[in-house]
Amino acid sequence: MARRGPRRWRLRLLGRTVRARRRRLAFLGVLAALLVAGLTAAAAIGPGVLRAAGASAEQAHAPAPSGAAGARPSDSAPPVLAAAPAAVPAPSPAPAAASAPASSGAQPAWQDLPASLAGTVAQFVSSQGAAGAAVAVSTGPGATPRARYLATVGQAASGTPWTADMRSAFRSITKSFVGTAVLQLVAQGRVGIDDPVAKYVPAVAGVQYGGVPVGGQITVRQALQMRTGLPEFSSTQGFSDQLNSDYTGAFTDAQLLGYAFAQPLNFAPGAQYEYSNTNFVLLGKVIEAVTGSPWDRELQSSILGPLGLTSVAYSGDQDPAAPVATPYQATDAGLESLAQVSPSMYGASGGYFGSIADLLTWGRALGSGALLPAALQKERLTSVSNPADDPGSPEYDGYGLAAGSLGGWWGHTGTGLGYESLTMYQPSTGTTVAILINTQLGSPNGAAELFEQLEPGLAALG
Repeated sequence: MARRGPRRWRLRLLGRTVRARRRRLAFLGVLAALLVAGLTAAAAIGPGVLRAAGASAEQAHAPAPSGAAGARPSDSAPPVLAAAPAAVPAPSPAPAAASAPASSGAQPAWQDLPASLAGTVAQFVSSQGAAGAAVAVSTGPGATPRARYLATVGQAASGTPWTADMRSAFRSITKSFVGTAVLQLVAQGRVGIDDPVAKYVPAVAGVQYGGVPVGGQITVRQALQMRTGLPEFSSTQGFSDQLNSDYTGAFTDAQLLGYAFAQPLNFAPGAQYEYSNTNFVLLGKVIEAVTGSPWDRELQSSILGPLGLTSVAYSGDQDPAAPVATPYQATDAGLESLAQVSPSMYGASGGYFGSIADLLTWGRALGSGALLPAALQKERLTSVSNPADDPGSPEYDGYGLAAGSLGGWWGHTGTGLGYESLTMYQPSTGTTVAILINTQLGSPNGAAELFEQLEPGLAALG
């Protein structure tokens, strides 16, 4: 979730390596296949639901608690928004045996991740100076996996090893949940994907670009795609001042959006891609406006309940429920434990916590489109922007509607203030990967790097 550190990490997104170019080509191949399939599936959505108008023209980027963020001069005072209803141990040198609860329902029992892959996880944790990690893999096509594998490494907290039921921050993976809920409302005809967001959240209409209010031109699709031009709320002076004043204090959605709305847009709506958490706090308010419930309560009934994701929750201004992995930061001097910031600091852009088992289940549902009509899932994976346009973006080959691609796999990543995460689904095989790391690493794309190291060995799990 944090804005992606040193410039050297940002340059990796431009595809200057052989591996990056290979992944770009793989992504284009998958994209072409999806476009063909989408032609036959388009009839699955009735006229007026998508309201498509053609192509549009990750991690909270949270600053460190010390040092103020540089804010753009404000052209106007923040619009008034209604507040939403309340709703350092060393890593183990080798992976622990898969410690997991008994499987329930149709889920297959856990197996230990094969030694070669588990060793890769252990080596990564050790080399990165991380406290610990959990990695889970499921195989087979369809809603129910054929097999599930797990490796846990190192410490979730001082003296506490990682286990399958340990909860950790999902950070920006939360966006994929929120985006799916918005697309469900599109499928129900309650939201138009190309509707102005101001139809649901009127305060956005006053946001300016070039000295002129243009926020009314921002659409739901653009918010899902990260193409609104809305500045990152955590890059503003107001947010930085509040965080420095009370590092673990609560925020409201009105505060977060107010910080961003007081600044001019970074570009005209739809003109380009730029990863900004503000988009998904805004989409959380769209969900609330349409359903009458806070975004997290609506997602409980539309996503978490149907999938049985009992560990996943947003605790708002309260601490996440135990057991929760301690957040750490890897430094040259070793591991540094961090205070647990309020999930309300991220809101709908990154406030979820949950277990590795539930993250794996979510990754399969997200990538396969289990909760969406087939044509709308195709829309999600073909309305794609190029993250190379934003050097500060998390590492993706392409970013669609609240989902990103890495080497032909689809899912989402997250990072920031003590945690890193990833879940990815391979459409051709149904293989799904989930990663939780309770350390903010020197690399801002650490979970994606671990995924890339594991990927060559995953085919053997079949």
